[in-house]
Formats: sequence, structure tokens, C-alpha cells
Amino acid sequence: MSDDQRRRPFDESTARSALSTAAEKCGVPYRPAVLISPVADNALFRLPDNVVGRVSSTDRTLARAARDVQIGRWLNNKGFPAVAPVEGVVQPVVSQGRVVTFWHEVPDAVMASTRELGSLLHHLHSMAVPPDVDIEPLQPFVRIDAHLEAAAPHLADHDVAFLAQHLAELHIAYDALDFDHPVGLIHGDANRKNAVRGSDGRAVLLDLERFSVGPRQWDLTVSEVYRRLGWYTEAEYDDFVDAYGWDVRGWDGLPILVAIREFRMTAWLASRVGREPALRSEAEKRIASLRAPDARRTWTPGD
Repeated sequence: MSDDQRRRPFDESTARSALSTAAEKCGVPYRPAVLISPVADNALFRLPDNVVGRVSSTDRTLARAARDVQIGRWLNNKGFPAVAPVEGVVQPVVSQGRVVTFWHEVPDAVMASTRELGSLLHHLHSMAVPPDVDIEPLQPFVRIDAHLEAAAPHLADHDVAFLAQHLAELHIAYDALDFDHPVGLIHGDANRKNAVRGSDGRAVLLDLERFSVGPRQWDLTVSEVYRRLGWYTEAEYDDFVDAYGWDVRGWDGLPILVAIREFRMTAWLASRVGREPALRSEAEKRIASLRAPDARRTWTPGD
């Protein structure tokens, strides 16, 4: 990416421009391109012919995007219900300093149930790690430093200092964890937005960016965090556990993973305050919560 491109903000306009150039290069119909959700680390656009264009904020994600496409193809070849990359297109594509990939859209997608999410993770976690697919080990703290750097100018100095100290403590705590299950395939970001059901009634996993080899507890912790936040009801969480077949609350290391997940969610949201000032109060609320790990959370959904 050139210095000029690095200075350009990653927003809908710059993402559209990169997507348009990449689509033309690949012969993928572009117009009309409809933004699917607010721009964050990535921008998602609905294109003609039930295709979704995914644009990353930087070309530093090129290797990661190539792995995403490879993993998506492997999962679909194995019959696992996951988002599928568009075939017949040489991808990923670097365009204007961004990375673009093309995926088949799940028709009329709605959020999957917690039971469906539990079933998907049970299936995924039971699969053997393929020897011929490039899958990295889990990096539980990936991109957190970048999120904190982006957030720092918009936070109070004492909050910036607290987050840095707390992150250092979490690194030490994670390294001391004793995982009592062998590592295997994990989604890496099994949040409620990344499992959807299409009009055909089939639930699939989306967003393979954090797909890794790591402890299964990492995936399971997300639903427990949502239960604690009140984003899942007790019944919804019970459905998740029933479908998966094991409750992570029986594992002694859970509080550390919960703390890391809450920190990730806070850092990610705080990194957006510069371009979305309305998020400042929510970011400050979450940071205050991290100081009181046993206090009741009243976070606004938004992950």
C-alpha cells in the first residue's frame, strides 16, 4: 500500500472503489453493489448473482485472505456447512491497497439459533486437522494492539494506561492456562453474527478470518460471554450446550478466556470511536466493566 493509500480512510467510498476495480479485473458483475453492514475492519457488499464482495482495510491481510479462501473451499468439499468462495475466480485480489474476496451469499440469511450454532461447532470440532491446508495456530490476542492504537487518541489517558496493563496481565494468565482437551479445528470467532440460516433451512458458518487450530474452549466461551451479558437467555444457552454436548462452565480456566473475550470486544469497539463518535459512551462503559470483573454488565449488543 502506498503512503497516499495508507492516509486514505477505510470507509464505504474507498471500499467501493477497491471492490469495483477488483470486480472488473475478475469479471464479476459489480453494479449494483449494496453495503450489507457498517464498515469496520472489513466491508461487505451484496453484488449481482448472489455474490458477496468482502473488502479488507489493508493489503497486509493478503496471506490471511488466501487462507480464508482455501479453508472455505476445503470445508465445502468436505460437506461442512460454511460460506463458499466463488469458483472460477482467481482470488484474493489486491486492489488499491485493499484485499478483495468473493463469496456466495447465503439466501435470505437470518441469524441461526443457538442450538444450530452448537451443532455446527460440534461438527467442526470433531473434524481432523487436514495436513494439506494452511491453518494457523490460534492467536488469541491478534489485532488487539492495532485496536488499542486506533482507540488511544479518543480515550482518557487513565483508560489507555489501564487497558495496556490489563492486556499484559491477560497475556500472562493465558500462557498459564491448562487446556484439558486436545487442540483441533476451531472457528476462532464463533459469535452470534457468524452463524446464519438461509431460506433453504440450512445453517452455515460465516467469516473464516479467525479459523485456527486451537483449544475448543475458545469457541465455546463466546456463548457463555453472551449469556453473562444477557444477549443469550438461559434457555438459549442451554440449547447451545445441549446441541454441542459439553458445557464450558465446567472448566476451571473459563474466567481467563471470558476476560480475554470481553477485552477483545471492548478494544474492537473502542477502535471505532474515531469514526463513530456515538460509540464513545459504550466504549467507556465497557472499560469500566473490565475494572470490575464480577459486576453486572449492561453492554449494548454490537460485539
